[in-house]
Amino acid sequence: MRKFVFSFLFLSFCFVNLQAKNISPLILTIKSYPLSEEEKGYLEQVNPYGFIFVEKDFKKHIDLFSLKQQLTALLDHKIYFFVDQEGGKVNRLKYLFPKEKFPSAAYYGAMVTKRGLLKTKKIVFNKAKNTALLLSLISVDVNLAPNAEINPAEYNRFFTTRLYSQNPRIVRALSEAFAQGTRAGGIEPCYKHFPGTSRSQIDPHKLIPVIRNVTLQDLINKEFIPFTPAKNYKYLMMGHALYPRIDRNNISTFSPKFYKMVREMLQFDGLIITDALNMKATGNISIGDKIARSLSAGADLAMPFFDDNMPFYERLEELYKIPPEIIEQFNQKLEEMETIN
Repeated sequence: MRKFVFSFLFLSFCFVNLQAKNISPLILTIKSYPLSEEEKGYLEQVNPYGFIFVEKDFKKHIDLFSLKQQLTALLDHKIYFFVDQEGGKVNRLKYLFPKEKFPSAAYYGAMVTKRGLLKTKKIVFNKAKNTALLLSLISVDVNLAPNAEINPAEYNRFFTTRLYSQNPRIVRALSEAFAQGTRAGGIEPCYKHFPGTSRSQIDPHKLIPVIRNVTLQDLINKEFIPFTPAKNYKYLMMGHALYPRIDRNNISTFSPKFYKMVREMLQFDGLIITDALNMKATGNISIGDKIARSLSAGADLAMPFFDDNMPFYERLEELYKIPPEIIEQFNQKLEEMETIN
């Protein structure tokens, strides 16, 4: 009880910057179902943009519809629910729809040889649309897909079947079909993981993918091609990779240069999301410093993925590192996007 009281005394003292009128540029996870009173108080103070649900959440068969109603009433603004539903290995819906098939990106890439690109695009579109309809039924707003990275000439051990093709034109066509189908099904897609990490054989959950001897022109000639349609959508995810020829000091998540590429070269004016900041590729600095660095570099939304065992008052200490001006800028951008829409 004493720790609970301390948490909210600390919260009231430190979180002056995240006032109720301001939405914080964060996509968080939910710790407990049903929500504890302590978590409710924490979320009220943080006032996040949205929430992401991962495999363990779907295993519990959580009622996302009721949860969204509760969170909307608690936070008093539109709440966005995010999920990774690529198909294949990354398949959250298998727990809710076990009889439904959700093929991998590689499955569709191989289909191009047999059925042609045009027919394959139609199949990808229809499957993405049907998947989106299922996601919308359970109150999901954004699917963190398609994965628009190119499969390197050498088989990538980390991504395995999660990539469409070695051919950037095929990747562009199939990922765009996926994005179009997703939107047709009533939810928003999110292109990922810019600018690409697949040239490395490294899993960013464990180590930093270092992609040597690749220049900006190399990226323009190849990696940028599948991402060019992203400007027509609302979300894009930044991946964790180090390109020493472009920025020797920062992985793409913390590099202003890469965010500038997204804005100027891809002409993307939507919301750029970080990949999960608990991955080892983001280094040994505190999670709060990772959030602040990525948002200061140019990200719009950070996904910290706090450890479940981390007390709420410690999470607040980390979130207090977000510069107040970043929060103000984010809310201004939301207002501008709403006006445009």
